Amino acid sequence: MDRLLYHELRAAFAALAVAVVCGTVLGLVHGFAVPSDAGDLMMLSLALLAGVALSTLLGATRLKWVSEVRDFDRAVPVADIDVVPPADRSLRGDWFSPGFFVAYLVPVLPVALFWEGAVLFIPLWSALSWLGKAALIIRWERRHGLVLWRGHVEARPWELSVSHRSPASAGTGEPPA
Repeated sequence: MDRLLYHELRAAFAALAVAVVCGTVLGLVHGFAVPSDAGDLMMLSLALLAGVALSTLLGATRLKWVSEVRDFDRAVPVADIDVVPPADRSLRGDWFSPGFFVAYLVPVLPVALFWEGAVLFIPLWSALSWLGKAALIIRWERRHGLVLWRGHVEARPWELSVSHRSPASAGTGEPPA
């Protein structure tokens, strides 16, 4: 089992790393030139941000086909499935997903090098989308006092489950995980 918030953050960090690596390699091979028409780049960036913001806001609604919150509400309680969530698991030592990084880098880098450099916006869009979903998860967990988990069944890792927050460690003053 893996905490859904940590899964989304690891994916976002790996996608940002892919964008940085591809951008650096692209700049080293083709030169770090300022685009001839910065207006197009600005419009593409604004469209990217607007699309991600709209997608995140729609995910926060309860609309049938776009809602993330409805999926969170349908999560199965851990007590009902006889699974014990991992205790005291932190993102600190496991914040990056090398397998995902490589799987994302392999198709994006050749396309960026040999065809179109604007393909770098794809990992940026993915990272911003996953960060938006992480924000939705944080908001949902805090409002409900629960923690979302994924992968309680190995064959179906997309299924969600929930557990109660563990109490804060005595004397640390930290909020529950």
